[in-house]
Amino acid sequence: MASTEAAVRAWRGAVRAPGFRRDVEGLRALAVLAVVVHHAGLPLEAGFVGVDVLFVVSGFLLAGTLLTELEGTGRVSWVGFLGRRVRRLVPGAVLVLAVVAAWSYLVVPGLRLRSVGTDVVAAATYTLNWLLAGRAADPPELAGPSPLEHYWPLAAGAQLALGVLVLFVVVAVVARRRGGLGTRAALTGVLGTLTAASLAWSLWAPHTAPEAAFYTTTSRGWELGIGALLAVRLAGRERPRTPSAASVALGWAGLALLVVVVLRMPTDVEWPSAWALLPTVPTALVLWSGWAGSGSGPVRLLGLRPLVWLGGLSYSAYLWHWPVIVLSGWTAEYLTGDPLPQWARLALAAAALWPAWVSWRFLEQPVRYGPGLRGRPRASVAAGLALTVVGVAVALPLLPLRTPFVTEPPGGQLPPESRLGAATVVPGRAVADGVQPDWVVPDPLAAAEDRAAADRDGCLADPATGEATTCTFGDDDARTTLALVGDATAMQWLPALRARATDRHWRIVTYATAQCRFTRAPAALAGGPDPGCDAWNAAVSRALESDPPDVVVTSGATPGAGAATDLDARLVRGYAQRWTALGRSGVPVVVIGDTPAAPDDLDVCAAWHAGALEECTFPAAPAVAASGLPVQRAAAERTGPRVRLLDLTPWVCPGGRCPVVVGHVAVHRPGDRVTATYARTLAPRVGRAVTAALRQARGR
Repeated sequence: MASTEAAVRAWRGAVRAPGFRRDVEGLRALAVLAVVVHHAGLPLEAGFVGVDVLFVVSGFLLAGTLLTELEGTGRVSWVGFLGRRVRRLVPGAVLVLAVVAAWSYLVVPGLRLRSVGTDVVAAATYTLNWLLAGRAADPPELAGPSPLEHYWPLAAGAQLALGVLVLFVVVAVVARRRGGLGTRAALTGVLGTLTAASLAWSLWAPHTAPEAAFYTTTSRGWELGIGALLAVRLAGRERPRTPSAASVALGWAGLALLVVVVLRMPTDVEWPSAWALLPTVPTALVLWSGWAGSGSGPVRLLGLRPLVWLGGLSYSAYLWHWPVIVLSGWTAEYLTGDPLPQWARLALAAAALWPAWVSWRFLEQPVRYGPGLRGRPRASVAAGLALTVVGVAVALPLLPLRTPFVTEPPGGQLPPESRLGAATVVPGRAVADGVQPDWVVPDPLAAAEDRAAADRDGCLADPATGEATTCTFGDDDARTTLALVGDATAMQWLPALRARATDRHWRIVTYATAQCRFTRAPAALAGGPDPGCDAWNAAVSRALESDPPDVVVTSGATPGAGAATDLDARLVRGYAQRWTALGRSGVPVVVIGDTPAAPDDLDVCAAWHAGALEECTFPAAPAVAASGLPVQRAAAERTGPRVRLLDLTPWVCPGGRCPVVVGHVAVHRPGDRVTATYARTLAPRVGRAVTAALRQARGR
């Protein structure tokens, strides 16, 4: 306790030190507050720009500290730098990882728990931003936010900080050889070049990978670079004794613009891109005004004691608020089956200040200012490595799948698929509720992994390239070629086609993307994920024209509610035009209807009702209305006889009810799709529809 009190006194002493920038702490406080309020669900949708503000502040402080050391001693101690970073950042971060791992182990079900474990490892090793960038480019079917996704700026910031450190070390070596001449000019030149390159990439990246660009270090480096360039310009130089009217006015203008950006900036824009200049440039103005106008302008407001206190607590508050909100939501659903109301999210965001304060006072401050590691940089670095190992270790219990389900029959030998799944359905008769299967394949908790081979990397095209990536399955020497075209919803039917490919002598060529619909409606007008889908559609159309298949099989996820909305009407026209064009060219089209949209994540429901799976059964009618089937049906009605719509709802939801398990087979996987195993049991129906289309095209 004595050491804790001493550490807190040391922090207070640092806050009162002559060179301490109270306005920087206040700026941190406002940035984190914007993020927390945004995450709490209040109508502050642009609160995420607080992260951009923090990148600029981080660059300013990092470069300022390193430049002061370089010009004061003629060298940069990389061990000292890393030691300070470890003492400041790592203990609190690893504590939160340990709490998240333990809490998740109790309330997070199935594969989502494994996903949390993966996130813990990535967060502990400061690589989470790249993991999230990969997920954004190819979204997983598991829904729901990660309790650790807010760690991505820490990962990107750590990578950028190492880059800045390397730059200063190299410049220090060169400066010593040149007698210290041109140090700032060299730093300005290199930092300016790297910042400009990163800015240019952030302007381009949203056009190639818009979701992934949000997280990547390369598209965020320029934000930290702005702060670093400002520090190189100002650090160590004599501050004006009397603030100028211009510095005060610009400071107020910068702060006012930050407030306007947070409150009024449109949220349906590419990010970071040029839009990120709106929060970053005003942040630099505020930082410059604080240097040029100590005690005046926005400095006085940002230096108020409550903001300085919250600024000191901001890192801990940032670490704790999101896991508390997300995992409390999982806990509420686990206990009550209902999501958290809005007021509860807000209350939880405020309540997260308590563990943040406890961590700050009794862990972070004693480690940062206490006698144990302070002044011992090598020991600090070693402690950081040890804590990283701890962060990875706490994830290990989360990685194995814990399940109550048995996936083999008593004899260990699975029956043929002709006696499983859809093969057991009696048309018009619902599956009896309350009948618990003694075994089921695949495991309902791991249904997300039971995917088609074409729904994986290697077969999924990157729309940004404008290329029609293909994979081939079935009989390579067959004279009959099927083209399976569309997004992951279309690719779910590959197992059914492959099950008939051998005996029907079919060659199957897939044209797959993760999200793009196969339609003539422009992505920007049809709710598409990005304009690259237009390029992919054009490339696929050219490929089908140059080498026509015998039949095209397609499907696609679309918003539901029939053709009631303007978006749905555009999709109806786009689908109809695409399918009609193929039919007129002599290529028949089989459209497999979109599968019903479950009201909940059924793997989660199965985890929480493993002994009463009937609790997870849902009615078919509203699920069909919420799917893309009404849009596809309306589009098919506008086409000619060469377009067939295959509605498999009676076999996915027998008798108007949609169960989790049919005939010992788990039906659904996350993303409102069927498992690959269940799709194979639908092979006879899919095969008959394709065969009929082929016979019609051949005049038989």
